[in-house]
Amino acid sequence: MSLIYIQGEEEKRKHIHYEVDPELPSLGEGGMGQVLKGVRVNEDNGVRMDVAIKFLFEDLPAHAIERAKREASIQIHNENLVEMFGFIEIVENPQSSRPVKRYHVVSELLQGVMLFDLLNGKTTDKNGNDVPFAQELYTKYQNDRFGFAVFIVKNILSGLMALHDKGYIHRDLDPSNIMITVDRKVKIIDFGIAKQLDNLNTQDQQLTSTGQFIGKAAYAAPELVLGDVHNQDKTTDIYAVGIMLFQFITGSMPFEGTMAELIKKQLNEKIPLKLIPYKAVRNIVAKATAKKQSDRYQSATEMRVDLEHLSKADAVPSATSTGQVVASLADVKGNKNKLIGMIAAAVVVLGVIIGIAVMSSGPSEEEVAQAQKESLYQDREGKVIDSDALDVVTDPETNAKQTPVGMLMAEAMKSLSDPTKIKEGVKQLTDIATSYGDYKNAADAVALLAALTQPVDAEISADEIKQLREMTKPYITRDAKKAHQYAEQAVKSNSESYKALFELATDYVAGEIRTGDAREQDIQKSLKLFKDGIEYARQKNDVEYVKLYMTRIDQVSALAAQPTEE
Repeated sequence: MSLIYIQGEEEKRKHIHYEVDPELPSLGEGGMGQVLKGVRVNEDNGVRMDVAIKFLFEDLPAHAIERAKREASIQIHNENLVEMFGFIEIVENPQSSRPVKRYHVVSELLQGVMLFDLLNGKTTDKNGNDVPFAQELYTKYQNDRFGFAVFIVKNILSGLMALHDKGYIHRDLDPSNIMITVDRKVKIIDFGIAKQLDNLNTQDQQLTSTGQFIGKAAYAAPELVLGDVHNQDKTTDIYAVGIMLFQFITGSMPFEGTMAELIKKQLNEKIPLKLIPYKAVRNIVAKATAKKQSDRYQSATEMRVDLEHLSKADAVPSATSTGQVVASLADVKGNKNKLIGMIAAAVVVLGVIIGIAVMSSGPSEEEVAQAQKESLYQDREGKVIDSDALDVVTDPETNAKQTPVGMLMAEAMKSLSDPTKIKEGVKQLTDIATSYGDYKNAADAVALLAALTQPVDAEISADEIKQLREMTKPYITRDAKKAHQYAEQAVKSNSESYKALFELATDYVAGEIRTGDAREQDIQKSLKLFKDGIEYARQKNDVEYVKLYMTRIDQVSALAAQPTEE
């Protein structure tokens, strides 16, 4: 066995080195590098500790390297924070004319489930192993939203207290950056855009143009979406925690929409507090998410104290809150996303079936049926629900077993990866598009079908799609108009699917769905779709698609700049 031995100057001084077995499977890969399991060895006493080591990609720009250094420098030992051990720079062939620098970020090795996945019903780790703590928490989430929310948020705030006490703010808090671990911990992870409170400067300004910033708009405080770096402080993180508390209690987000729409709402719209059935929790969320920073909790400790003071009496919905939630349903007729969230809150409040709760407030039977049809736990065609979960989901009201469309997508991709099951995989993919193409979480499947249906190979596409196009030739009828329909359908069902946006944008400049070259207006449509899509690809750290987008944007920008013929 050939081990990789890693030791920088700092490690030499501390008598520490790291060992990596390159034959072990990767722990994962993101936008900045590949993560491998390693061992931290104390050379003085021989103590060995498993760690995670991120091997940064060689072609990263200087600012990405600095970001990694900053993340690794936040070394805090706390049970609610991932522990960072350091940034290691190795120079290979230092005496040569072209020495090569290798960069590594070392952190605590965490095993478990992301909170984002848990909220969608996943309670297994990336290897498919059950995580009992996650299973317990998901059961609590289904049956006791109040208790679940208070427990999770108190743990997050404990981690923030330690982070803030050391002079840092996180700036990217959301359920995808919270891990539920196998050793029963709730851990804040990813300090990639964390910043020292006494070192916020204009060079760090996140907002590069309207709607573009590092972070997640759905959880971002006004000063964060504005890129107002100098005013970002502890209350910026507290705002995100308030959004999560709202989400955990109601089962929905306070604001929905595209990134640009979310930014406007974070700046201008009030949190729909009447959806929260518990008065005491409403007050906490209101204070945490105040638009003016001076009106928010000024510390994580202050917010945690208010949560500690909640009692069993606070877990009983008040009569006024019940009335407010029901009445609010009547105020948003025709607004599908808000209606769905409010119905979920009404179920928590009333403990009765959705139909009864809604009909008593005034919306039509058609609106109720539509809301039920699109609710995560409502059963469409008796089987499949719109969820990205990879395992069967249990309806909390009926205990019925339901199949997430994400599970069907995973099964189709598994078949497509097996040369003996290509035909079966194509059929599965087509069935998803035909039966569930309007589901948000089916958008990537429909986008893939659009790519496979195109009669002419695109100049560039993801490597995986290139391979699948070749393998599926005998089983797919190539049809440009059909491919365009699939791409439009995918974007319509999920306007944030970067894979769907890529296919539709590429199609607009391909000229294959009409006679002659693409029209000028199509070029402009394409450019907008590419610019929207690259941001979503960046959020998901999909390096390959980001590169594809960059190439396409350059091509289409050049095309748009060409003078039109009179």
